[in-house]
This record gives sequence, structure tokens and C-alpha cells, in this order.
Amino acid sequence: MADEPMNGKPHFTTRRGFITAAGFGVVSLYGLWAAYGAAPLGLLPMPGEHGEPGESAGHGASAGPSSAEFRQLAESFAETHKQPDGSVRPTAAATTSGGDHALHGAAEHAAITVQPAAEPINVYLMAYQWGFTPATLRLDVNARYRFRMMAVDVTHGAAIRIGAASRIIRLRAGALVEQELRFTKPGEYLVYCTSYCGLLHDRMRGKIIVA
Repeated sequence: MADEPMNGKPHFTTRRGFITAAGFGVVSLYGLWAAYGAAPLGLLPMPGEHGEPGESAGHGASAGPSSAEFRQLAESFAETHKQPDGSVRPTAAATTSGGDHALHGAAEHAAITVQPAAEPINVYLMAYQWGFTPATLRLDVNARYRFRMMAVDVTHGAAIRIGAASRIIRLRAGALVEQELRFTKPGEYLVYCTSYCGLLHDRMRGKIIVA
């Protein structure tokens, strides 16, 4: 017959070993396909399903509160220390902190120095589209402050302008960032976002008044 091999031996594609190997290869490829979310049937869980987080804050993020919890902490802090003019002046340390520090940025300047932990006053600073809470902070010269900061929606930056330079702190969404600072010169320091975060990015500003 025309479909029989010339030498009388079965074609290699009909052998049991070939069929088994081919089938295993197809299943393996389908597994990879499903893992990337392109398979027509959901054989493998996608990121974010079954309790798996879809995204993480990334390497270097400090363990800490969630975005919603930090929003409550920052708003409570602002209300507790609110002054008659609407500014916020922290006067006592609150809760203790933990986790890694994440500071990115510019050159040192005489107006701000980084200090080791020694009973600093906690300052909560929340970044959101498109502002900071508190919007205006009143701090004392040479007092030690532990800034606890978080972006609660998208990535932001918190830059403190010091003359012609700035100290830049990157704030990834949902990641707690801590930095201890001491202001050694009185004055007004602009706080602004350094990571484009939307249409009103240029208006995202705050202020620190040191006296």
C-alpha cells in the first residue's frame, strides 16, 4: 500500500516512545504558556489570586503599616498636632519604628544632618496625588526628628530644598521609608515631589518651617 513504509518497518512517529515524549513536551509548553497568562484555560493561579500578592513594594522596603493604615496614622498625627494656622507642630515622640532606611539623594548640606536614633520626635509625612499631609510642618532648630514617610497611591518623591540643592527621598507606593533628620538652621524649606505622578505633579508641594 502507498502509506506503508518502503522497508516494512513502522515510521518513527508511530512509536510509543516518540508519542510519549511529544505529549510530555506539549504539556510542559502549555504549563509555561499558562504561567505567563496566555493560555486559554486557567491551569495555574495568576499573580494576585488565592491570596498571592500581585505586586510588592520592591527590595529595600521597610516592614510597616499598609497604605490604608498609614493614611490613618498620618491624618491622626496631623490632627493631634494641628496649630491654629493649620500647620502641624509635633512636640513628643509617638510609637517606635523598625525596618530598613531608604534614602536616595543629593549632597549633604549644613542645614540638615542625619542623626542616629536617640529618642527622636516622630513625624508622619504622607504623599498622595497631589499633595502632602501635613502640608506645613513647624519644627524646632536642632531637635531630632524621625520622619516616617509613605506614598499611599503611586510612587512619589519627597525632596527638601536646601538653597540650590535638595535632599531627595524616593517613596515607593505602600513602602514605609524612615529617615532621622536634624535641622540646624532656621528658615522655610520647600518639600516637593520629584517623581512624575500625574497632571498636577507640579503643584505637589509642602513646607517645613524651622524656628
